This record gives sequence, structure tokens and C-alpha cells, in this order.
Amino acid sequence: MKRVVLLLLFLPITARAWTHASDQRIAKKAAALAPADLRLILERFEPEYLNGLAAAEADEGSANHHFFVLSRSGKLRERIQRETFTTVAMIRKGDPMPSVAEHLGGLAHLVADANNPFHTANTDERMALVHDDFEQYFERRMARFPTFFYGLDPHFALDEFLDRTLSRSARFYPLMTEEYFPGGAQQSSASFDDRSTAFGVAAVSYSHAVTDIVNLYFYIWRQAGGDVRAAPTLRSGQIVR
Repeated sequence: MKRVVLLLLFLPITARAWTHASDQRIAKKAAALAPADLRLILERFEPEYLNGLAAAEADEGSANHHFFVLSRSGKLRERIQRETFTTVAMIRKGDPMPSVAEHLGGLAHLVADANNPFHTANTDERMALVHDDFEQYFERRMARFPTFFYGLDPHFALDEFLDRTLSRSARFYPLMTEEYFPGGAQQSSASFDDRSTAFGVAAVSYSHAVTDIVNLYFYIWRQAGGDVRAAPTLRSGQIVR
């Protein structure tokens, strides 16, 4: 019995990020908005792109997949930064494009993690109990999320981008606490409808994840010497089909 209890206590700590299906939709939507030449590469090497996405999930639950803003603990911020610089260097060196596509898939997963409130804040220990429930809820409702692209940042700077993304995501965490523990009693996502705060947080997190990946892809492509002349046409917000 003691071993079973220990296992149950351990499971929330090693919980996944967004489900694989959620990750794939986010990554594919972002790839469709990448700079034109990069988009062609990601389309041609889609298997490698998705392999990179899956590979990044392999150590889910480790410090590589979270950065808690208040305590500044976790390696997610550092990992996104390192993978970004690595990918730029690969393109500049002329490394094989399948390998580049794989790294970009990994980055898509990491940026999606950065837009998951459970990966950017941990101030309420009760929330570990509902981590998986929220991510399953996200997948179940995902088909109803509009993809709103918030636009390219014309003054994109990597450090500021990471700080802004992680802080914004962490601000959603208290809203989820209120949703899952109203009055202190735990409830599940089975009680959430499309007018709930949980649905709003999930839908906004989804669109921010897509937008952030696209901004990062434009930054990488520009830093590597690629053509980003289409950037001005993507600076305003828009619904993406």
C-alpha cells in the first residue's frame, strides 16, 4: 500500500505538458505562418519537424520543461534560448535541413510549454492534482478554439520575448486556481463550459503559443540571413483558418 501511495504522489510531478495532439496542432499552425522559405522547408520535412516535437516531449516532467517565474526555478527559459541560438548556427553553417526542421519542432514544444500556466507558476500545491485534467480538457476543447494570431513584434528581442511570455502565462495561474478550487473544494474540467474562465485561459494560451512560435521562427530566420520581407504583413492581429 505504501508503494502505491508514493506512486500516486509522484505522478503529478511528472505530468505531461500539452498532450501530443495539442502540441501537433500548435506546431502545424505555427509552421503555416513561418517565413515563406522556412515554411516550405517545414512542409517538405514535416516528418522530421514532428519527430523533433515528439523528441522534446521525451523528458517531460523534468526541469527542462518549466520555469516558475516567482522563484526563477527550472530550465525552460534557458533551454529555449539555447535551442534558438543552436538553430540559427545550424542554418548559418548549412547543416542539413531535416536536422534544422527537427530542432524547430523541438522549439515548438518548448514554447508551447512556456504558454502553459502550470509550467510557469507553482504557488498552490493543490494544482498538481489537476495538472493532467487541464491538459486533457485543453485537447478536448481545442477544436473550438479560434486561432488568433496576435501579430509579429517589429522590435523582437529574445530576452524580452522570453520574460514577457513566461510572465504572461504565469498570470493565468491564479485564474485556474479559482476555477478548479472555488470555495476551496476541488472540481474537475467536466464542469467547465465554453463560457468558463478555464476555456478562456485555454483558448488564449493556445493562440499565444502559436503567435510566439511564429515570432521566434521569424527571429531565427532573420538572424540566419533568411528572407523575412513578408514580416510587415503579419504585424497586425488576425484570425487564422
